[in-house]
Amino acid sequence: MNTKTILVLGGTGNTGSKLVKMALERGHKVKAMVRDSAPLYEHPDLTVVYGEVLDSKAVRAAVDGVDAVVSCLGIRKADPSDPFSDLLSPEDFTEKSTSNIVGAMKQGGINRLVVISSAGIGDSWEFVAPNMQSVISGSTIGIIFRDLNNMENVLKTSGLDTLAVRPVVLVDGELSDGVELVSHFDPTTRISNADVAKWMLDAVERREPFVSSTEMIWSKSLSKVV
Repeated sequence: MNTKTILVLGGTGNTGSKLVKMALERGHKVKAMVRDSAPLYEHPDLTVVYGEVLDSKAVRAAVDGVDAVVSCLGIRKADPSDPFSDLLSPEDFTEKSTSNIVGAMKQGGINRLVVISSAGIGDSWEFVAPNMQSVISGSTIGIIFRDLNNMENVLKTSGLDTLAVRPVVLVDGELSDGVELVSHFDPTTRISNADVAKWMLDAVERREPFVSSTEMIWSKSLSKVV
């Protein structure tokens, strides 16, 4: 395996922190861009840079010298388990931050970008169970979905080698068995954040350009197959 220098955005979150650790364990060098108040552990191959992802100049400086970029960014909620919980991030946070990332990568000549999105975004909406569609559309999740749709549109027009990973219901947990592509999204489908982190890191390491720009994934062992 060819080791890389990877910029991870959102590296202090539940998924991003696991991805950072996995990348270091595989021998990659990792650069993590974090807010001033965000803690991150120490490692000889980990470089921490401080800045805001909505600051285009800070993002441009962060991408300098990296081979690929991984974004685990997303809108934060006051209560992630409550569909109607207030949002703690701007309603266009992911779209704007991704626009900054794409612009910086183009300036820096970096081609590969892997981001976390969600099942139900874009052309996968038709595979969402009707009861979930109703909850999504009538809650603050709908705002998050609109932002992610706009984010994926930024990727489509970027001209870069991009992959939007679309996990089903995301739960906090370690690696499981049977992670694979899936064609439906309902309340019984699950995947751990460690599984998503591994899938994204594996994607960074793929030798060929991405065949598809999106991949919807689940853990068969964590889901209730119906």
